[in-house]
Amino acid sequence: MANNGPFEVGFGKPPRSTRFKPGQSGNPAGRPRGAKNFAVAIEQELVTRVTVTENGRRRRISKREVIAKHLVNKAASGDLKAIPLLLNEARAHQGTLADAGPDQVLDTPEDRKVLDGIIARIRSSSPESVPSPPIAEDDESEAIRPSHEIER
Repeated sequence: MANNGPFEVGFGKPPRSTRFKPGQSGNPAGRPRGAKNFAVAIEQELVTRVTVTENGRRRRISKREVIAKHLVNKAASGDLKAIPLLLNEARAHQGTLADAGPDQVLDTPEDRKVLDGIIARIRSSSPESVPSPPIAEDDESEAIRPSHEIER
């Protein structure tokens, strides 16, 4: 094979005449306009409407609604794989507890009392200074009282 240049033609060394010129792209047309990525293609398919027969009547609903109906029906019939999937989706789209701060999750007076007791125990270093939980007057059982309050 005759070479015009001082280089060897082979793997990773194409002939000089077939190499890209400086500034020339290897894909001059580029990505075609309107080419969709996978997420867009899925979203487009989920909004596509199909005809279903429900209770003897024909309706046109989106594929997303069909999937939701099937998932809910399977979970309701006791499918053990569909139940956690449905609950996770419902929890993710509910958004109330996921976006709530700690003050919004534990906001009842009983929760506040328990949290205050825990915080007091953590801050105190000796067990004698820990405030004891209130004990009802009619229940003097030793099983409920903290060990440092039991009279011996």
